[in-house]
Amino acid sequence: MGMTYRDKILKPISSDNPVGEKLLEDTLLDFIESQMMKVGSLSHADVQWDEVEKSTLSLLESKTKDLKLLTYLLQCLQHKTTPERFTLSINVLSDFMGAFWQICFPAPGDRGLLPRRKFFSQIANRSMQAAEKLDVAMFDSDLKGELDKAVASLKAAAEALSLPLDHIEAMESSLTRKFAFLTQKNEVNKAAEAKKAESGSGQAESKAAKIEIDGSSDRAVKQTLLKVSDFLSDLDGSEALVLRLRRFAVWQSIKALPEVDANGQTQLMPVSPDRIREYEEHLQRGADLALWRKVEQSLTVSPFWFDGHFLSYRIATKLNKSDCAQAIQTELLSFVKRLPKVLECSFKSAIPFANEETQKWLSSVEEQSSNQNVMSIGWDEKRKEAFSLAKEGGLSVALGMLNEGLKQSKEPRDSVYWRMLLADTLKQNKLAAMAVEQYETLQTQVQDMSVSDWEPSLIQRLDRVVKQG
Repeated sequence: MGMTYRDKILKPISSDNPVGEKLLEDTLLDFIESQMMKVGSLSHADVQWDEVEKSTLSLLESKTKDLKLLTYLLQCLQHKTTPERFTLSINVLSDFMGAFWQICFPAPGDRGLLPRRKFFSQIANRSMQAAEKLDVAMFDSDLKGELDKAVASLKAAAEALSLPLDHIEAMESSLTRKFAFLTQKNEVNKAAEAKKAESGSGQAESKAAKIEIDGSSDRAVKQTLLKVSDFLSDLDGSEALVLRLRRFAVWQSIKALPEVDANGQTQLMPVSPDRIREYEEHLQRGADLALWRKVEQSLTVSPFWFDGHFLSYRIATKLNKSDCAQAIQTELLSFVKRLPKVLECSFKSAIPFANEETQKWLSSVEEQSSNQNVMSIGWDEKRKEAFSLAKEGGLSVALGMLNEGLKQSKEPRDSVYWRMLLADTLKQNKLAAMAVEQYETLQTQVQDMSVSDWEPSLIQRLDRVVKQG
């Protein structure tokens, strides 16, 4: 199957015109695009993946060498993928890049440099995400060897064309990590089985023996996840993952605030002040793994002891484990955002969930993140980029870029700007009626917005700063 696909992709449309013609009207193309518009929508389950794959391959073989069609084909190959089909998708991409990259549609030659880079980033990002979901246990040594060779070829092709390697290297690292974990897991299981066989009983089962998955209750799920985190903690390079998993285990079942009185006080007992004092004094003498383990254990039984997360963060920082410190920081901030009023709550004895120092720490992290997000978006530059993409690669390429930005926007303000850029792009490309309709809709929505609706994170940050004095 692999050779058939690759031969069809590599086959020139004709000897005098290897890339064929740019398709503007075609029955198969209309069918493909109507199906792929359903991806990610409520009609996602209705996508006819097999028919789209056959139709796309047919057009790429006989009518046109178009990057947009290649993108669709790779999506099909990576949908519910197998080892053979995932490796095939990587090889197909490498083959196409080597044979047709500079001359393919939608914009051949120098004028298509920017659209091609956009398509490549989109394809590489999707491939990275597909690699994350890949079940590497399905690979034998031969299949793994073929995949390694395919990824190396793709990386070389991207380097030769001066394309960004971020997503490819992330995919490569992900696959390396997943295969290493599988190898280590198999070795541990073999050792456990051998030890069990030697003893003639089950008493010698190691911690790495099969972990029973119990989903009968929230408490059972929590205990199962904590057992998994204990197992992972013995593996090299897993510390940040373990910290994230432990926090997920503790917080995954919490969907609402605990019951509070008029003063925000709950009936939850705080961590013992003597224990906290012991932890702080130990940290003053010097951070070590023994202290860190004790703090993390306390956090598993007191999910709202946010000062403890700040303490764990400080320990990680002292131990020069910046990736772990960042994991603690981001997981706590994510949980607090899920329950915005939680920072106003306190334990039974009026001890706050997060003291002033912890709240300042969280505020500084959120403010830095918000500022970076604002600074990272230059709307005038995005408008120029969209206009350039539409001119060089076609309106669909520009709208695709804008749609990606809209999907990733976190504030209502950002969403409005992305939609306004979309309207600007429609107007620039002689679709004034559609643009005016979009402008009018935005105008109506924005006029009814308050500042808190426009940028909620700003109001939340100001509220916290005012309360802290």
